[in-house]
Amino acid sequence: MKFSTRCGFFAMVAIFASMSNQAFAEEITDRGYRWFEIEVMVFRYTEVSDADPEQFPRQVIPFNAAASRDLLSERIRLDLRGYVNALPTCSGSKSWVPILRKNMLTPQVLIAEYESYSSSSFFCRRLPHLPLVASWYQGQTEIYSDMPHAMPVIMSGRKKGTRQELLKAETPFTVHIDNFRFQRLRRAFEQRSDTEVLLHTAWRQPVFNQNVGRKIRLFGGKNFSNEFDYAGFPVESSARDQVMQTLHLARTAQEEGKEDVFSSIDYVFNAIDSQKFQFVDYRNAEQDLPVRPMQQPAGTPKDVWQFDGLLDIYLIGNYLHIDTDFSLREVTLLNPTVRTPEEQIQDFIAESDDSLEFLRAYPLKQLRRVISHETHYFDHPNYAVVIEIRRTELSGRR
Repeated sequence: MKFSTRCGFFAMVAIFASMSNQAFAEEITDRGYRWFEIEVMVFRYTEVSDADPEQFPRQVIPFNAAASRDLLSERIRLDLRGYVNALPTCSGSKSWVPILRKNMLTPQVLIAEYESYSSSSFFCRRLPHLPLVASWYQGQTEIYSDMPHAMPVIMSGRKKGTRQELLKAETPFTVHIDNFRFQRLRRAFEQRSDTEVLLHTAWRQPVFNQNVGRKIRLFGGKNFSNEFDYAGFPVESSARDQVMQTLHLARTAQEEGKEDVFSSIDYVFNAIDSQKFQFVDYRNAEQDLPVRPMQQPAGTPKDVWQFDGLLDIYLIGNYLHIDTDFSLREVTLLNPTVRTPEEQIQDFIAESDDSLEFLRAYPLKQLRRVISHETHYFDHPNYAVVIEIRRTELSGRR
């Protein structure tokens, strides 16, 4: 084949390829969605004054995450549904939930069952059960893996956000790190000693009128789920831990014996004379101490993240609006009860301040009308959120 003929052949191939791509793009229906790119960076201040000038409430008010759209969980948690659905179904007692297998199957049956396992039948899929007793299903993670103890700071996707990707997309999606514009800003905060970056991500989403689109849920930082419940109270220890703690206290009391009452009285009087101990007026105790709720409202997030909340971006006419509902969680100490003079003396002798660790929430709720391609700071005494909305080639009305 001559050189000129070969060049003509490749030119024809390129023309047909471009025509096929154009035809493919024309086949995708343009639903008229107005797509925008949003970039968010969250950082907290590590050196915060103990003073609370704004008097944030101690009672934690949860947000409803049920109707929100989560773009981050799929990036950090394995979705095993495809693998589980491909497994053969369990038969006989293998399909029972663990608590029934433990309480109703004898050791001989379990041993015989395990001895009959083969490489092809070791794993199987239980059929969906109607959860008549909810406690039977607690702690089962068959479909999803556990969430990590901390979130990666940078959360990016694989897509670039091209026109074809936007036309084909049904839902918002995270974009590649090459789309990020806050890289230099993030590195600047990472180099400072008084700030810690918790989250940096970007995504593309269609923006609708108010109360039409779904809010985006964002979270980052440390996962406190194993230490505190969402209301901020420490997670109750297991029955085994409580028994071990009781045995330890009983053994300690037996070894030390009864403390001399008169020596305790002298110890308190000497401490008062040397001003090492003073009574606190319990009548001026704090009145806004949090109360543990009997039951959390529907839609309360299952995981307790250091930073968590909802971001709502919508249009009123041609004007973009940002509505934030975020909170930052920090561990603080509370005095949960009003201490009488007798209790104060007992605490001093026992060298116990009777304090309670509490995971406090600092809310950040703001509403702004914004302009695209401008960087907006949502500042708080404890943390800050940086947001920028950028137009795409499908942002205009069509």
